[in-house]
Amino acid sequence: MRIVAVGLTGDDNDRSGCMKLINRFHLQQHEGPYEKWPVRSRLFADGEPTGILLPGYSLLHQFETPYGFVLVTDYDCPYEETTSFSFISSQMRLLSCRRLGWMYTSFLLNRIEWLDDRSFMAVFSGEDRCRFTIRSWGIWYIRPRLKMKWLGQRRDRTAT
Repeated sequence: MRIVAVGLTGDDNDRSGCMKLINRFHLQQHEGPYEKWPVRSRLFADGEPTGILLPGYSLLHQFETPYGFVLVTDYDCPYEETTSFSFISSQMRLLSCRRLGWMYTSFLLNRIEWLDDRSFMAVFSGEDRCRFTIRSWGIWYIRPRLKMKWLGQRRDRTAT
């Protein structure tokens, strides 16, 4: 997987107002047969439990933004290629969780391209794309804090 920071301004020493790749969080490890695992895993921050349960078993990426944290998880299984994007406040509250996945379709994440400190593009296998935007406010189920817009395949590719 590749992470690309696109459209960010400033040098590496001044990252204020931009996203930062971090390594602060980890997910609970499960034991026993895979079929018996719960569908959500406990999230830990700096080794301490947060009280948040996230979908998935593998934490793929974690970013800090001026607005909170963006975590990307999946089920680490070739038959469950569902990718989840979670937005968590700096007070460790789950503000939004968006999932991509449906039957007979692969949502294997290839890369994340940050467009600015509020927006990023998730690029999946086959060059399918989805744009995410962190909203300043939201209402559960009606207006999620993490806005998701499916863009489909990139149109400017030339056939080979």
